[in-house]
Amino acid sequence: MESITVETSLNVPVHQVWESWTNPKHIKQWNFPSSEWKCSQVTQQLEPGGEFSFKIEAKDKSKTIAVDGVYEIIIPKDEIVYLLEDGSKVSILFTEEGEETFVTKTFDADEDESTLDELEEFHQAILDNFKAHTEAYFK
Repeated sequence: MESITVETSLNVPVHQVWESWTNPKHIKQWNFPSSEWKCSQVTQQLEPGGEFSFKIEAKDKSKTIAVDGVYEIIIPKDEIVYLLEDGSKVSILFTEEGEETFVTKTFDADEDESTLDELEEFHQAILDNFKAHTEAYFK
C-alpha cells in the first residue's frame, strides 16, 4: 500500500483552522471535491477511540461515498490520526507558522480503487475546498 500526501496553507490562525476541520457545521460546507457534490451527513466523537461517519454524495444522486472510521490520536490544533473501516490510516497535521497555518494530510492509498493520481486529485480538491471555505468564513 502506498501513501499519498496532500497539503494546503491558510491565512487563518490554527485555532480557527481546527474549528473548521472538526465542527460538523463546517465539515458539511467543505468535505466534498467540487460543487457537483455535497456532504450530507457528519457524525463524530472527536476523541481517541471515538467513531466518525461522513457521507459524501453527488448532487445528482449518481454516487455516494461513505467514510467511516475510528479516531486514534486527537491532539487539538496539532494532529488527528484515524483508521478507516478498511484498515487504512490517515494522519492530518496542523502547523502554524507566523500568519499561516499548514494542513498536511497523509493517507494509505489502495490502488485497486483508483489510480494514485486520481486519489491525490480527489483529496487535494477536498483540501482546496476546505481552504476556500475556512478563509472565507473566518476573514
